[in-house]
This record gives sequence, structure tokens and C-alpha cells, in this order.
Amino acid sequence: MDFDRRDVAELLAQCHRRCCVCHRFCGVKMETDHIVQPRDGGRGDIENAIPVCFDCHAEIHSYNDSHPRGRKFTPDELRAHKMQWLTFCAAHPEALASGPGNTDVGPLQALVNEIEFNLAAVRSIQNGVGCPLRDSQFERAIRAGALAILEPALKIAIFDAYVATGNTRVLAEATLSKRAGGVSHSVSGTGSGDPREAAKACQAFLENAHAKLLEVLG
Repeated sequence: MDFDRRDVAELLAQCHRRCCVCHRFCGVKMETDHIVQPRDGGRGDIENAIPVCFDCHAEIHSYNDSHPRGRKFTPDELRAHKMQWLTFCAAHPEALASGPGNTDVGPLQALVNEIEFNLAAVRSIQNGVGCPLRDSQFERAIRAGALAILEPALKIAIFDAYVATGNTRVLAEATLSKRAGGVSHSVSGTGSGDPREAAKACQAFLENAHAKLLEVLG
């Protein structure tokens, strides 16, 4: 149930393409979410729409009702966030005149970008070209508590991907330093000390985590 494009354009202008929850400038990295979901009877008119960044969108929809932690976003709260932010933007446009301000993406979107880089890196390792794998955004997501609210299947997929990433990195570094003979077991599940085999297994874990994260981010 899509919103009318003209109504969406007006709403994005009203919020200055900033998330109505965290107020981060989003640019094109923004979702127009349903305050009340269609499956719960939510309508497709613009009054039921709230502009949010990718990460807030994920927070709204990834709450685990089976094992609740923290407090879930409710439609009433989302309406209040929207009303407060639009009211502020209308009353204080000068506060936004200095520029977009903080344009950093949230930890989950940054995690998607890092996984995409690591996918390119493991493909290069399989082709015999070394490239260091990264985990700084994974560590950032842990520090920010962004993984705590995710559904268990998604959280496990991310953890498995980064276990495999760490293992592949260790094997690749060992091979480069001619110490690969001392590594006899791969925690990525290959049972091999060959970084190319580890990279191939790692690719599957990364692709799984990437697909599940994109589902949550919308």
C-alpha cells in the first residue's frame, strides 16, 4: 500500500529529509514507513506515514515480541514523534539553515556497507588477491546496542558472518606471513587451513547476513 508520491514529496520537504525519530539528516537514505501497518488496518494516506532513517526503521520493526527487551515503538508514539518534529521544522527553519549536520548513517546501515565490502574482499581472496577484511562497523553496532533488539535468526546470521570473517582474515594473514602451516582448523566450517576455502565459506555467511539485514532495513 504505497503513499501518493506528491504527498510524500511534500512530507519529505516538511521534515527536511531528516528522520522524525532521531532527527539525523538522511538524504536519499530514508524510508516512508506506515505508522499503523497495513496488516493491522493501517491506511495508505499520508497521515499514516512517518519519514525515518534506515536504522530507526529497523528498530521499529525488528522488536522481538517473543523475548521483549526495552520498550517497543507504538503507533501513538510514532505519531507524536512525527508531529513534534514537523512542528519544530515549521517553527524553527533557521535551525536547519546551517546545513544537514550529522550525516553519518546508523550502525545497521553501516554494517550493511561493511558486509558488502567484505564480500568483495573474500571474492578477491578466492581469486588469489589478498585484501584485509574489516569489522569496525560490527564493533560499532555492538557498542551502540544495535544488535540487542534484533530477531535471534538475524543476530545469529550476523555473528556467524563475522566469525567466518575473522577466521578468513586470520588464515589470509597467516598465509601472507608464511605461517599457514600452523593453522590446522577453520572455524568457518571448512575444516581447512586454506584461506581460499575459508573465503568461499565466509562468502555464504556474509550473503546470508546481508540478505537478512536488507529485509529488516526495508
